[in-house]
Amino acid sequence: MKILSAAVVSPFLSLFYILVIRKCINAFFAPSWKRTTTYIIWVAYYFFQLFLGIENGISPALTLLFNMVFVFLATSISYSESWKKCALFSFLICAIWMLVEIIIHMILNMMHLDDKAGLSGAIISKIVMLVFAIITGHCLQHKSTGDISIRYMAILLMVPAGSIYIMHNIFLISSSAENELLFSFISGILLLLINYIIFEVFESLAASSDYQKKTMLYEQQLELCSRQAEEREVQNTEIRLLRHDMKQHLISILGMVNSGKNEDAATYLTALLEKGDSKKINEISRSGNIVVDSLVNYKSTVARKQNIEFCTNIFIPPTLPFQNGNLTIIIGNLLENALEACRQMKSGHPKIELEMSYQKGILSIVVWNTFEGERYTDGQKHFLTTKKNPAHHGLGLFSIEQAVAACNGEAVTQIQGNIFKAVVILYQEPGK
Repeated sequence: MKILSAAVVSPFLSLFYILVIRKCINAFFAPSWKRTTTYIIWVAYYFFQLFLGIENGISPALTLLFNMVFVFLATSISYSESWKKCALFSFLICAIWMLVEIIIHMILNMMHLDDKAGLSGAIISKIVMLVFAIITGHCLQHKSTGDISIRYMAILLMVPAGSIYIMHNIFLISSSAENELLFSFISGILLLLINYIIFEVFESLAASSDYQKKTMLYEQQLELCSRQAEEREVQNTEIRLLRHDMKQHLISILGMVNSGKNEDAATYLTALLEKGDSKKINEISRSGNIVVDSLVNYKSTVARKQNIEFCTNIFIPPTLPFQNGNLTIIIGNLLENALEACRQMKSGHPKIELEMSYQKGILSIVVWNTFEGERYTDGQKHFLTTKKNPAHHGLGLFSIEQAVAACNGEAVTQIQGNIFKAVVILYQEPGK
């Protein structure tokens, strides 16, 4: 019965071992191109694990050595990392796995669970290492699940925890009955399969959610650039029309002056000036930085048209050591959120104030605005959107956080009375 159980279960356990060890490797190393030698290494590693599952005559020290060799070959051939880093990782991951197995077997012995076949400890250790790979991967590589609240992460971790509890009870019940051993083996394999599938689906959904957020952010930035370009195109069209008709305007004014109709000439000139000024961008920022000046001047023009007071205090050099794309996202979204809050005010005096300064490699951006109503946050203290369609809005602060992180900075938001304040600090990277 034991030989039959090993023959049935070992192929599945060996496969799960390979899948989990690959997840551990991907948690520490970025994915690389798949090569023919990569598949050969993994197939050979699978058959080695299959041999270990059927034949128990190999010493633990020799087993550890062979595991380290296979992991080293898989990482050094499949990933563009130095051999020293691959060797260190191979030793650490195999040592951690062995330590986990030892601890689990010690716990099972303390609980007086008869695990002579070793299957209970093998399945539980694989579940533990699977959770280790998932958590480590998202912590080291800052994947999309980093934005999931602690509550949902705790709920997710209840799946492997419950599986370990069920696994323990299954083997506890079947340990006294020899004919139930195969049933417990199959149950353990199914539990391991369920855990792996759940985490795979979880990662797939998280990646899909992250992709959708990024797509919506790009759409938001395109909309911002499109509105700015449209505003400038209207202004340029107005200027071209004015230049085209300038000769006729001057002839008309000259005729009025020669006829002694000075008041008519003054009225005519005033109308021309007002017409030209209607599309004029309010240039309140003249720092010399094209990105900052164009964004601030455009937003101030929009604010002026909507009767929103817009004040600035900008002291920055013409060139900043940060990517213009990130600056556009940060400043554009901060000001757009402030404008949106002021537009929703039905009473009071809407006002926006922007302060920017750069000193000793540190760029400080402070935007505060008045608002009405309540502002709510989610479980991670992110302010929620007040728009009617939250699925397609409320990504301004999220995009700011992404851009701030790319600039090695930090962002803080707070509310004081009816004032919403956002502070962004960006740090210049050494050597730039």
